[in-house]
Amino acid sequence: MNRALLLLTLCQGFFLTNNVTFIAINGLVGLALAPSAWMATLPITAYVAGGAMFAGLVGRHQRAWGRRRAFQLGLMVAIASTALCAWAALQREFWLLVAGATLAGYYNANAGLYRFAATEIVAPEFKERAISWVLAGGIIGAVAGPSLARVTRNWLGVEFAGAYAALAVVALCSLATISWIRFPPLVAPSAAAPGRPGARS
Repeated sequence: MNRALLLLTLCQGFFLTNNVTFIAINGLVGLALAPSAWMATLPITAYVAGGAMFAGLVGRHQRAWGRRRAFQLGLMVAIASTALCAWAALQREFWLLVAGATLAGYYNANAGLYRFAATEIVAPEFKERAISWVLAGGIIGAVAGPSLARVTRNWLGVEFAGAYAALAVVALCSLATISWIRFPPLVAPSAAAPGRPGARS
C-alpha cells in the first residue's frame, strides 16, 4: 500500500472519530439545552441535513479546486463548526448549537468523498482494495470516538464543551495529514474532451 493511501486511511479514521463523537454528544447537549424535549435531536438532524444541503456545493468545490484544496477546506470548516458548537455549549445557546451542527454538514459531505479519492491515488487494479482500506480506517473512529467523548467530557467545565474542542484538534490533525497527499487532477465529465485541462490537485 502506498503512503498516500495510508494517509487517506488515517484521515478516514479521523473523520469517523469526529462523526461518531459529534453525533453522540449532539443528542446529549441538545437534550440539555433544548427549550422543549422534542427538540433535543434537532442538532443531529441539522448535521445530517447540512450534509445533504452542502453536497452539491462540495462537488463544485472539488471540481473547481481539486481534491486536496477542497478536502482542506472541509477540514477548516470542521474546525470552525466544532469550535462554534463548543462555544454554544459554554454559552448554553441551543440555536447556535444547531447552526454549528448544520455548518458541520459541509465536512460530513466533504469527507464522505475520501473513499472515491482513494481510487485516484492507486493503480487501476488496486481500486477496489483502496476503497476497502479507506473504509476500514473508520474502525479507528468506532474505537476512538466514544473514548474521546468520555475523556474530554468535562474539560472546559461545561459538559461536552471540551469534547467539541477536542474534535477541532482531531480535524486539525487530519488537516495536517491531508496536506501531505498529492491527488491527480480532476476532470469534470463535461470536460473530458481531449486537450481540455482538469482542476488542479
